[in-house]
Amino acid sequence: MSPVREFPPWGYRKMQAGLFWFVVILLVATKLVLVSDLSVTIGYSPHDDSLYVERAFSMLSGQGFGVYDSRVLVKYPGLSIWLAGARMIGLPFLLSVNLVYVAAGVYILLAFTQCGVSRGIALLAFCLLLFNPITLSVEWTRVIREPLGVGIFVALTASMLHISAGISSGRRTGIHWAIFSLAFAFSVYLREDDRLLWGLLTGFVAAVLWQSKRRDGDYSAIRKASLIAVLLAPIVTTLLYDAAIRNFLERHYGLPILHEYSEGEYPRFMATVRAIDSLKDNRMVMVSQQTLQQLRTTVPSLVPLIDQLPPPGSATHSCRLHGVCSEWANGWMPFWIRDAAFRAGLTPTLPEAQAYFRNARLDIERACQNGGLKCTPRGNALVPPMELRWVRAYVAEAWRLAKMALLPFPNVVVEQQAIYDVPVELGRKFQWVTMTSHFDTERQANFVRRSVLPEYVSPLAAVRLLIATPYQIAACILLLVFMPILAWRNWIAHLKPLTPLATITTVVVLYFVARFVILGYVAVFMGAFDPRMMFSTHTTAVLLALPFIYESFKSNKENNA
Repeated sequence: MSPVREFPPWGYRKMQAGLFWFVVILLVATKLVLVSDLSVTIGYSPHDDSLYVERAFSMLSGQGFGVYDSRVLVKYPGLSIWLAGARMIGLPFLLSVNLVYVAAGVYILLAFTQCGVSRGIALLAFCLLLFNPITLSVEWTRVIREPLGVGIFVALTASMLHISAGISSGRRTGIHWAIFSLAFAFSVYLREDDRLLWGLLTGFVAAVLWQSKRRDGDYSAIRKASLIAVLLAPIVTTLLYDAAIRNFLERHYGLPILHEYSEGEYPRFMATVRAIDSLKDNRMVMVSQQTLQQLRTTVPSLVPLIDQLPPPGSATHSCRLHGVCSEWANGWMPFWIRDAAFRAGLTPTLPEAQAYFRNARLDIERACQNGGLKCTPRGNALVPPMELRWVRAYVAEAWRLAKMALLPFPNVVVEQQAIYDVPVELGRKFQWVTMTSHFDTERQANFVRRSVLPEYVSPLAAVRLLIATPYQIAACILLLVFMPILAWRNWIAHLKPLTPLATITTVVVLYFVARFVILGYVAVFMGAFDPRMMFSTHTTAVLLALPFIYESFKSNKENNA
């Protein structure tokens, strides 16, 4: 009888690794088939989609962000820069977004295994990321910042996990610091609220310093110098990126201002206008109609601007979305004032716009001092300071955000549009910049001739809608289980020191809490946010939840054994 032939241990490990990566490739291929019929949604949105496309088109034409107007600098430049860069290398926009998302998923999958999470749990977490209904929604196919931001934030989280695991085991982490630095620098200028990422960086640096000291007991002079140099990398990268953007804007527009709603004279002007006392006392109304009438009689330079402002009414978005009908809510009035000033010919260039709003602000301040206007200062920024009387409103807005964070509604795409409600010329710009193939110029222009080729529909298109609700319910339950376990794990950290996974999960969740608190405060004055504001937090929290729960129970079981 011949002896049974046994495989050596390395053979089993090799087979397991091969099976693991086969499953990963199979999952990615399935996702690609699932979304293979989706294409860029083309829409006219002068403060979002079409703004980003128009600016990228102008960059690629060597014209900066385009001719200066009231809208060219109302949003951060990150997405337009991404669009232009992807077009230059011949990468379709939607493909680039999905590549970043999938690559970030694989990157964090590797991070989980480096942190000691079993391959099976890591694969389940990867599935939750890959088949998130948010990535099957209309919002994911729009040219907006959230889809790209979600993928980059997952990459940020993955790089932090790799760095923390590397410090714990003594491995080199230089490549992961480089990825973190580049992703951080780009993210800070993608969305205006992403400035809060400086808080994430602060928490991460504190965690790295604590982890390094716990591992080594104390720092040698050489180790301390090298650690400081590495920690400075994301700050230096961000400052260099900031300087490059501002230099670009100064060359094209005369001043190094990249966002007119948080820099320069305009936010100070709006804060001064808000200080004017009015009978209308609504937290969501920054500039009332009564205030405009007072300004008409006391500040002559503002009369041409006031004459250009649209009247409020029951048919406005302000009325339909926020119930502010006899006035304009804050989500619109700051935009209308800048638009009106530009239409009146008062702000033809960036330097002239800064000068105009500075002089108007000084005129208002003089009128407040000499009694021409009755004023009560209410902060110097676009968003006013919180008042005790708005606590109830804050709780209501925080509750609304909490529901979005747990169950962000995914508007899943069932069938792609054939015709878009945009001018043909704008559609062509979308087509050229994003490299989408789903734009029929003849059909869009309503010509007699029609395309006879049938529309391609993914064989898994019907599945998109089927997985949305079960996924949302399961993800919500997972998050509700995850939160108390995270609190418990930190509560007993003095007994069982935090692992790299637990450390980074805590840092990320604390950042989410801080972001949630600040967004709730802003929502008190600006109104309810769109659910897509919670896409990055929801996606990353769901991704981290399962590995963290697994590790916590595993650690507790080992200690009790």
